[in-house]
Amino acid sequence: MDVKKIVITGATSSLGTALIDECIKQHIEVLAICNPHSKKMERITKHELVTIMECELSELSGFCPEEDGCHKKDSDVYSGCDVFIHLAWAFTQGDTARNKLQPQAKNIQYALDAVDLAERLGCKVFVGAGSQAEYGRTNEILTEETPCHPETAYGMAKLCAGQMTKLSCKQKGIKHIWPRILSAYGPNCQPQTIINYTLTELLQGRRPSLSGGEQIWDFIYTGDVARALLLLAEKGHDGEVYVIGSGNARQLKEYLQDVREIVTESMEKSEQNADFVCPELGLGDRPYGENTVMHLACDIGKLKQDTGFEIEVGFEKGVQRTIEWILSKN
Repeated sequence: MDVKKIVITGATSSLGTALIDECIKQHIEVLAICNPHSKKMERITKHELVTIMECELSELSGFCPEEDGCHKKDSDVYSGCDVFIHLAWAFTQGDTARNKLQPQAKNIQYALDAVDLAERLGCKVFVGAGSQAEYGRTNEILTEETPCHPETAYGMAKLCAGQMTKLSCKQKGIKHIWPRILSAYGPNCQPQTIINYTLTELLQGRRPSLSGGEQIWDFIYTGDVARALLLLAEKGHDGEVYVIGSGNARQLKEYLQDVREIVTESMEKSEQNADFVCPELGLGDRPYGENTVMHLACDIGKLKQDTGFEIEVGFEKGVQRTIEWILSKN
């Protein structure tokens, strides 16, 4: 399928902004759905291919393209939509929010509302945004066939949303694809995410407080996730689940040691930071959480086979780009 115009919810998120930038590179038109008056809208690259649509996530069900305004008044702004990529998800900040049952259940309805809106906009493909949280804790290498035993309300809601949007899409004749995304890092990620937290602390000359870092982890740069999502929209198979990760897992502390080395090298190259001394990592300063996932590795063979996806941004390059973004904000 030749994708010419996509609709994105969660457009101001780290994945949303990366996806918009990738669409611009590929000359794909974007309708970016954002919460009205969001302070994060400035994250979205201003470009003639990008139109911002203001709509609360809870109001997707009543959003009427013919009646609701947007920043661009062209008469054809809502026509010709090919793909709907639903990244938005409420109540994600912290373990407490992720375990609140009723708020997480609302996300299932919002996902179904997104499918309804995709139909009204004439989209032929719906791509969701699942999570490794759907699997729960396991020592297996994650694949599309790995049994799902989610342990949080967030993971349960993601799993249910994937199944229910699949049924809704089938009823509407819309192609449905459900990627399960592992740990993404990069610009615009939440400051509490492990890579961005560690980078920020080190760049500020502070020792980051960390667990022992013995977890097996898989990190993928947000730009690579964005490319994977577009490839799935174009080439993914209807009704299928796909795991999105780098496919290269190792201990978390090894990643974090690399982060420290990259920060040190980056700051040494800057004349303004000639006196910078990178702090040590606080590995072991924090105990592991009660439900810490200790094994998070994946096999992305199916993603590669069906779409031709390959990682383009290695960990060192991705961290360097994230450092540049953090420093640009200070």
